[in-house]
Amino acid sequence: MGRWRWAAAAVLVAAATAAAWAGPYVPDDPYYATRQGYLTLIGMEAAWGYSLGRGDVIVAILDTGVMAATPDLAGRLLAPLSATGSPPLDGTAHHHGTWVASVAGMTVGNGLGGAGVGNFSLLPVTVTDAQGHNASNWIATGIRMAADAGARAINVSHSTLTYGPLNEAAAYARTRGALVFVAAGNTNRRSAMTGYDHLVFVSGTDAGDARWDGGIYGSTWGPYVDLSAPADDILCADPTLSTGYGLVDGTSFAAPLVAGAAALAWSINPALTPEEVLAMLYATAVDLGSPGWDEVFGHGRLNVAGVAAAAWASVPEPATLGLALFGLLAVGLRRRGRRTYAARI
Repeated sequence: MGRWRWAAAAVLVAAATAAAWAGPYVPDDPYYATRQGYLTLIGMEAAWGYSLGRGDVIVAILDTGVMAATPDLAGRLLAPLSATGSPPLDGTAHHHGTWVASVAGMTVGNGLGGAGVGNFSLLPVTVTDAQGHNASNWIATGIRMAADAGARAINVSHSTLTYGPLNEAAAYARTRGALVFVAAGNTNRRSAMTGYDHLVFVSGTDAGDARWDGGIYGSTWGPYVDLSAPADDILCADPTLSTGYGLVDGTSFAAPLVAGAAALAWSINPALTPEEVLAMLYATAVDLGSPGWDEVFGHGRLNVAGVAAAAWASVPEPATLGLALFGLLAVGLRRRGRRTYAARI
C-alpha cells in the first residue's frame, strides 16, 4: 500500500474516532473567568466542546523567540528555528514572541494562569535581530521554514517594509497545507495597502466589537484587511512579571487568535485544505460595520465557535468513512497482491 494511501487512511480513522460535541467547556485556568472575556466573546467555550486542540497541529510563531521557561507553555514548544542567519533568540531580550505564542497556545484546562486558543504545538521561528528589528526577507524565509517543518498556521505579528516577499512565501506555504496570518498594524489610521492575496491580515477590535482605538495607537484599517479579532486587554504569559501574566494590546495579539482558530479547525478535521479553513473563517465571522466585507473589520470579527462547528460538519459521516477506508485498503491489497505593553495584574 503506497505511503500516501496509508496517510489518507490515517486521516480517515482520526476523523472517524473524533468525539461529538460535548457541550460548552469552561476551563479551570484562574484568569480565564476574570481576565479573558474576549475568549467568551469569540465563542471559545462552544469551540472547546469539539476540541481543545491537538499536539500534532503546529502553530508557528515568527517573532523574537519564545521563553522556554514559561510555565503555561510547558511541553508545548518545539525546537526553535531561526531565519536570520544567526542562532534562534530565546525571547528574553524582547518578550513579544512569548506574548504572541501564549495568546495562541497557553495550555487550556491546566489550572494555571489563563487559556490560549488550543493545546497545539508551538514552533518559535526567530525573524528579528537582537534589537527586535525584522527584515522582510527574514520573515519570508521564516514562512517557508515553518511550512517545511509542518506548521499549519503561521503567525506574523510584525509590520515590515514590504509584504511582497511574504506574499510569495505564503503562496508556497499554501502548497504545503498552511495559512499565514499577519497583524494589520497599530497606526490608528487607514492604509491603502492591497494586493497580497496569500496573506490573511487581521485588524483589531475592542470588548464592544468596535475598532480597537487606543488613542495614539489603534488598529490600522484599509482594503487589505481580511478579518478582525480582539486586540484590547489580551492576557499573555510572561515569566518575568511577578504574577507570570500581563495584559497587552495591539493587532499583534488579534492575529494569533485567528491563527489559533485555524489550528483548532485542523485539530477537528486534519484533512481540511487551507482554502477550506479560510472559507470557514470568513463565512462564520460576525459581520460588523457596513454589511458584508468592509475595510475596518474585513469579513467580520472572528467567531471560533462557528469555525469549530463548520470543521466538525466537514468530517465525513462514519458510514462514508468506512466505505472510503475499505476502498483505500482494497486498493492497497490489490497492489500488494506592534506597539505593545505588559501591565502587571
